Amino acid sequence: MKKEIEITIEKESEGKKVEHILNVKAGLSETLIRRLKRTEGGILLNGKPAKVIEKVSFGDVVKVTVTEKSSQNIVPAKIHLDIIYEDEDILAVNKPRSMPTHPSKGHRDDTLANGVIYYLGQNSRFHVITRLDRDTSGVVLMAKNPVSAAFLTDEMKNGRIAKEYVAVINGVLNPQNGIITAPIKKKSESGILRCVSPDGKEAVTKYRTVKIQDGISLVNLFPVTGRTHQLRVHMSYMNCPIYGDSLYGAVQKGERTLLHCRKISFTHPVTKKNISITAPLCDDIKIV
Repeated sequence: MKKEIEITIEKESEGKKVEHILNVKAGLSETLIRRLKRTEGGILLNGKPAKVIEKVSFGDVVKVTVTEKSSQNIVPAKIHLDIIYEDEDILAVNKPRSMPTHPSKGHRDDTLANGVIYYLGQNSRFHVITRLDRDTSGVVLMAKNPVSAAFLTDEMKNGRIAKEYVAVINGVLNPQNGIITAPIKKKSESGILRCVSPDGKEAVTKYRTVKIQDGISLVNLFPVTGRTHQLRVHMSYMNCPIYGDSLYGAVQKGERTLLHCRKISFTHPVTKKNISITAPLCDDIKIV
């Protein structure tokens, strides 16, 4: 797979360095620009290989070509994808509950990655930006090319992709609206469980109670940071584990974990417009 970008220099950019043009005008991340610097013919100025420190003139043409290897040995599989947004650069789906995002032991060909590789073509690459646990449903954002992947990965690392979740929890939060600031770490080096610990990594979640009935609450959750299992751990820490999440203290063993990523908001990697993508709620994410 490859992505080509061509920028014609306008009057206001005259005298700027190629690196500035790629970063500010083309929106390429610093990580991707460093990669292009190491790629022969990756950056061209008027058709000739260029260094990023070279200065441009009015009417010059800067062109970059980003290439990458294909499918990471992911087996294509014809799996239904609930596509809720797609353009030339990004793809977003409403992932169902019980579908893993990546292949793993016991899930070689029934994951979101398998379905996306089949849909995009075997020579494509699976660039997932916003991952979800297997039992969490909702919006998953993916990039369709290396340029978009690099930009959105940087946005994710820097906390510039906003997410909104909806959950059904056991109990009532006290206070009903607020912010949880509780660091998280692995419970043990060999396991998947996380826990709140003073020596963990910073983890912040904003929350808002929507409805309460019979000791069960419907809540909106807004993760400020992106730690593994963050929302599940934070709800358990507040003595209100997510319904069905017996891994973190819910009493409903064997039932579905009622957590759904309803919306993500971010800057488009190419157009730089603000984008919001919403996934409809599952029928069971509610309290009557």
